[in-house]
Amino acid sequence: MTDPVPPHVSDPRGPVHTGSGDLNYYAVMAEAAARSRDLRFAFIEELDWLWRHFIHPPGHGKASDILETHRTVLLSGEAGSGRIATAKALLRGLSTGDERFHELTWEWDKELGRYRLEPAAVGDDDRVWLDLTQADERAWYAFQEELSSVRKMIAGHVALLVVVLPGKGGEGLWPEFTHFHAEIERPEAHEVLRRHLRLAGMPDAVTSPLPGFLRTNQPLRGVARFAALVVLAYQNKPRGNYAAWYKAAESAYTGSGYGVAVAARVAKLRLGPQRALLLATAMLQDAHVDHVYNAAMTLLSTVSYADECHSLERSDLVESLKGIGAELDDRGHIRFKELGYDAAVRAHFWHHMPGLRDGIQQWIGKMIDSTDLPDGDRYLLIRRFADQCLHPRYRHVLVNAVAEWTKGPMTYRRQMAAHKALERALNTEEHGAFFRKQIYSWATDDHLSEALSQVVIVMCTKVIALSHPDQAIVRLHHRARRESRTPNARTALLEMVSSDTWFRRQLLVRLTQPLDGSRKEYDKDADLFVDLADPTALTAPGNHDRPLAAEVEVRAMLTEGWRRVFREREEAAWQARMRQWLAVARGDDRHRDALIDVLIYGSEQRSAILGRLYTEARAVSRSAENGAERSAAFLDVVLRKISTSQGIQIP
Repeated sequence: MTDPVPPHVSDPRGPVHTGSGDLNYYAVMAEAAARSRDLRFAFIEELDWLWRHFIHPPGHGKASDILETHRTVLLSGEAGSGRIATAKALLRGLSTGDERFHELTWEWDKELGRYRLEPAAVGDDDRVWLDLTQADERAWYAFQEELSSVRKMIAGHVALLVVVLPGKGGEGLWPEFTHFHAEIERPEAHEVLRRHLRLAGMPDAVTSPLPGFLRTNQPLRGVARFAALVVLAYQNKPRGNYAAWYKAAESAYTGSGYGVAVAARVAKLRLGPQRALLLATAMLQDAHVDHVYNAAMTLLSTVSYADECHSLERSDLVESLKGIGAELDDRGHIRFKELGYDAAVRAHFWHHMPGLRDGIQQWIGKMIDSTDLPDGDRYLLIRRFADQCLHPRYRHVLVNAVAEWTKGPMTYRRQMAAHKALERALNTEEHGAFFRKQIYSWATDDHLSEALSQVVIVMCTKVIALSHPDQAIVRLHHRARRESRTPNARTALLEMVSSDTWFRRQLLVRLTQPLDGSRKEYDKDADLFVDLADPTALTAPGNHDRPLAAEVEVRAMLTEGWRRVFREREEAAWQARMRQWLAVARGDDRHRDALIDVLIYGSEQRSAILGRLYTEARAVSRSAENGAERSAAFLDVVLRKISTSQGIQIP
């Protein structure tokens, strides 16, 4: 029981900046947005991974029965008992695999002065969970005030909801909600470990001995991480035994013994080049020794180390590597002998040499720009640097680094460095919410650089949309409103909604239903609505063969959208879209009335718009290659509806 393998931005390709001036990443953004249509299926694969590794905890059966009966279950349990994994598994167990799975967020809205869910966050048949484990008393009280409304929304969309409660035993749960409550207990850790080892292909995993590590009452995500380290230890030394593999994995997991050993080694290595090689090896373990050596030299240069020793007088690489406890493989790649020793070295330099942190950040920036470092090694370096920053005390360092990498003339290497660092941060359970808020802060910045804006777009379409699609839409929409040059966010946003009914409905809500009168209106929203209001997509079969145009709420939103467009835009901005609506209405008997009514009600009985509507209807009828009788009937419907809206009765 643990979270599934996190998603990642793969196959990074794009243009390289080779001259002066700005470099726009339009092609990269469009490609990323187009791939977003596969996000739902990628997440299903990850849930399937979780399902295969999942051990049903005591209390799972009751929780499943409540969820199936009431469509909502309030889940509690001790910290570390696998509550979030259980929430996902409960939803996966009551699905066919075609539904949308995503996490809801219960956040404080500064503009409204209250907690809320994002409007339209739940769609038909959605499988959603809400993590309230870190909610304070105020947020928990506010949620219970809204729980009945939330349940009504869930039932209306035939969706399923698992709410993971703060604390255990349903403490503080109002009496009227207790029949929705189920509590789980922590499953046997050795069962979780053996399941992971067996599925990883470890020999005799079912009867493997139990490590002392499990007696430390680790959270289940820790057990899963330990299992992964056991597999690595086995792969490094397949002729060993479980006692040796467990010992190596526990040392890597806890750093036991390594902390003292690393401190002693650093104290022994008094010279700058020795320490630089030690840190470079830790940051680039598994890279070729030439790249590690060059990185060490770059580090010395970055921190202005003055080395007067001639190269002939220095130790050779073999001796230097021996001195730091590293070795070369047959391919000339470098690594430490002990599993996890590299992480301990990185932690020592970061935590116990604070005066070097700024130098390390500058060094990482130089290595990102290095044309000699292969992309794979560069991404390892970035990920390991990001890992050092994933602590509440140091998260701002990563935020500042990303901002620094996206300053000035942009290169593909810098762009991808920012992607990799933020991707790593967003995919962590402990820090994902913080960095999603940071993405929001950037998305709403009126003066954001174009390069950092592109990073925001990719993170929304490729990472955030995977598990928090409502937040991805919000952030992309904010960015699209603020673009002053190339419309990359707008393109990505429209690409995202074009392939998914849920996304289209979510954006339609944001464009047409402001939460209150205090919300600022953006001029670009009217143009976004024209782009969004594709009648072919709106009348296409959706969930349960139900198109968006068939929903009363959606038709009301479309009417409001057209009303604003007619008020704020000249005819040239909407004429082509109006004609398209009428062309679809002519050929679609099922949705003809709905489409025409939306246009007429949106006109607010303005004669000029109604006159244009009838003129366009006649043009559509004339351009039709056949079906004179259909065209006549279509024009008759349009004329009657226009007349009725004006209070004119036609016999």
